[in-house]
Amino acid sequence: MTSDAIEAATRALANRVYDRDHTDIVGRTSTTDFAFEFVLWLRANGWTEPPTPTAKLARVPLPNPPSGLRGAAIARHALAQLDKKNNHAH
Repeated sequence: MTSDAIEAATRALANRVYDRDHTDIVGRTSTTDFAFEFVLWLRANGWTEPPTPTAKLARVPLPNPPSGLRGAAIARHALAQLDKKNNHAH
């Protein structure tokens, strides 16, 4: 919504709340109905729901797989690759 649209929506809501507050309690709609009617008014006047943010996963390249290494040698190889990557990043 633009600033003008926000201002118009604020005025419209203030007017509706004022009118509702000055209506006989017996004639008032429920709070939920009141809110729903206002959301419908907003939508009819161009408001759209903000999109749901989606988490984007960072693509991290996998380290080069070790060939012929076993046990602790695999861990040492992986750590060496991480050290190389971190030293090149700086």
